[in-house]
Amino acid sequence: MGALKSLIVMRLGRSIRLAVLMASLPMACSPGTAHAERLQQAPASRVALLLPDGFEPAQLYSGFTHEAHGVSVVIVELPGDAYDSVAKGLTADALAARGVTKAAPAPLSRPDPHVYMRGEQASPSGAYGKYFVLFREGGVTALVTANVPKAALEKRLVTEASIEKVLVSARVEATAAPTREVFRLGHLGAFKPAGSFLGTARLFTLDGSASATPPSPTKPLLIVAPSLDRQKVDKADALADRLLAGLDAVDVAVEKRRAATFGGLAGIEIEARGRDRATGSALMLYQVVVIPPEGGYFRILGQAPLAERERWLPEMRRIAESFTLVR
Repeated sequence: MGALKSLIVMRLGRSIRLAVLMASLPMACSPGTAHAERLQQAPASRVALLLPDGFEPAQLYSGFTHEAHGVSVVIVELPGDAYDSVAKGLTADALAARGVTKAAPAPLSRPDPHVYMRGEQASPSGAYGKYFVLFREGGVTALVTANVPKAALEKRLVTEASIEKVLVSARVEATAAPTREVFRLGHLGAFKPAGSFLGTARLFTLDGSASATPPSPTKPLLIVAPSLDRQKVDKADALADRLLAGLDAVDVAVEKRRAATFGGLAGIEIEARGRDRATGSALMLYQVVVIPPEGGYFRILGQAPLAERERWLPEMRRIAESFTLVR
């Protein structure tokens, strides 16, 4: 599915970038201090990690935060057959393109197929150590990213050994943890929930299935996804354009735009045409970007064959207008 694949790729890339923006991962303790650990799963995720007390599920992405220390652990979960393509993005050259320097593979005591990379990255809040483990288990490809300030490493408040202990503990459980609701849609019309992906994003299709049968782009779909952080949005128009242009599997031409209100929140609505690069098929694209006052955004993205635009555009607009934020 052109739009779905593109959004997953975008969120995968943003998940990697998000990890460096978060603060330390406090896996080590002061001498003489005991630190309890417990196995935790992020909402809607099958990936479990052995984490110290104080970690809570992140609100907008799949992973965990430790508010007292500004800590984050970011989890990206994809189908098992995505492993090889994701692994191509975990090379020194590919990570360097994202601003990660000194990236290099390192050994990690895991029995499953995996890639473990360590690196560094500069950010406005200082230099960070970056730690990525990609593994495949139980039909799932999982990428777990941890980051820690270089200052904390230098002071040995956090050690690489303690971070690696968490990454070694990562495993795939038989069932996903319950989904945390961060938004609601009061109207779905002909669409049915088709599951969550990458944490808090939701997919809706006509048959309630995420499979591409018949292959996209003949299958209408709708995706609702929050941003991966709560960074304040100053230029909503520019953000909406950037998100739509980021559909790297689709050539996009914007036709109409308007400012509107969705669930009592300001938003930008865009109608566009697209062409799937893989098949050449003509698409209709409908995007709404909703901007909560506390920061971040929610993106509603619809796709259908261009020939069926008159049928699906009003339905997708009605769904978007039924959006409400769960606080």
